[in-house]
Amino acid sequence: MINYRNDRKGKKCVIWTRVSTQYQQENGGSLDYQKALCEKYAKSEGFSIADVGENHGYFGGKHESAKTPGKMVRQMISIVKKDVSIRYVLVSEFDRFSRSNGQAITILEDLRNIGVVVIAVKTGFNTATKEGFLMARNSLNVAEWDNDNRVDKFYSGRQHCYECGAYTGVLPRGYYRQGKSINSVCYLNDDGRLIRLAFQMKLHGCSNGEILDALKSRGLEITKQSLNHYFNNPFYAGKIHSKMLEEGMVDGNIEKAVSYEEWLEVQRIMSDRSGKYKHKKKKEEYPLKNYVACADCGTHFTAYRVKAKGKDYYKCNQIGCKTNVSAEEMHDKYQELLYSYDVPTSLLMQYENVIRELFGQYTEESSKQLTLLRKQLTDIDNDIKKCTMKYATDKLDEDAYQMAMEEFKSRKAGTERELKKYDLNLSNLEDKIRLVIVTCSKLGTLWKQGDLDIKRRIQNLVFPEGILWDKGKRNYRTENCNEFFKLLDGFSMSYGDKKETPSIEDVSMCAG
Repeated sequence: MINYRNDRKGKKCVIWTRVSTQYQQENGGSLDYQKALCEKYAKSEGFSIADVGENHGYFGGKHESAKTPGKMVRQMISIVKKDVSIRYVLVSEFDRFSRSNGQAITILEDLRNIGVVVIAVKTGFNTATKEGFLMARNSLNVAEWDNDNRVDKFYSGRQHCYECGAYTGVLPRGYYRQGKSINSVCYLNDDGRLIRLAFQMKLHGCSNGEILDALKSRGLEITKQSLNHYFNNPFYAGKIHSKMLEEGMVDGNIEKAVSYEEWLEVQRIMSDRSGKYKHKKKKEEYPLKNYVACADCGTHFTAYRVKAKGKDYYKCNQIGCKTNVSAEEMHDKYQELLYSYDVPTSLLMQYENVIRELFGQYTEESSKQLTLLRKQLTDIDNDIKKCTMKYATDKLDEDAYQMAMEEFKSRKAGTERELKKYDLNLSNLEDKIRLVIVTCSKLGTLWKQGDLDIKRRIQNLVFPEGILWDKGKRNYRTENCNEFFKLLDGFSMSYGDKKETPSIEDVSMCAG
């Protein structure tokens, strides 16, 4: 029960301002506006602002939750209770204390019971009388209804966007957004393409330390915790995951860093359910660790050192198998295996001709696509000019013009992205051909002399699915070899003693 007879005397007041979020505070919000309204009202009514508190009668002035009374509002109430010369608290609106009806009314009641009147300067309503307090309650009811209604609209709108595959929330690292609301599409940026590399390295057995080093060398420095967070986020697999969705997760309009199947495999690796990977401190002398598997049990090899002998070994940890091989033997035989795929010097000229012809077929198709995309871009530019001309001559209204331009810009951005891909694919073609030739003529040497990253790149290039060690034959099984290198092997064997240059058909026969 409020004692309305308890009323302080005088014309001293304090001013309370508040916004709900830091974003509102940093981007103008309404703090200055609230303050100006209160100061104007105080001046018009002849009130004086009490010189109390750190800010001399001004309280709040920052963002604070509207759900529960925070530190700033409790501090103001404490000072006002102690200083009986303060009669009024000025606010722009009653809901500046709290959007929660019960919480705001409790604050108003507590202040009124000690003789302090709260005035909402926008409307002039105050809590001095029973009728005034009733108006304050009504104002808070309207504010709460308005807030709930806006939340419901926001929730429903975002839920609909998510169901349609349009992600409108805060983007994870590595993405940028084009389009708005339901038309938004998320694309990988430079960081995103490096995160894609991190996924591929994880899938090929690299440790987190190795991945972090590789990313750092390319300009992306992150923590181990951040890396694990990225690996656990299905967004990078093109999925939207939200409590708003009945099914929990849907396919999004998102450029994937990794396929969903590959993402699930990364989850299995990280949870160690597959038993394939044992991540330890990076050691350059063990490039085959987690890459070579035992042919008998399928377990990937780990590695260790016998300090007493000063020797390194690979082994599988499967109980009942325990294949154990010296690192020296496995390295030597792997190097010999790579040497077998080297193109002999005597065949380099013929091989170069074949590669050029293969690239020629690819570039011919790419050139056709490039021509088509350039024509599409020209057509879009022409459509934009026509649309602009119609708008300039009042043949098209503002809404229709803006809608058309948004569609044209979206189509143009998509075409330019595709155009850029083909431009990149066709650039420096001569360098790409020579790189292929040099790499394939020195596989064994490059692997022997390369660092851990180079070794793993070559391994994953030649045997992308890994390779098996047959402990009975004490050698590798090569059935998982990249088809391209099978082609090279057949090419070398079939044409080693011939002088004529093989054709594309000949190479296809070697591969088949």
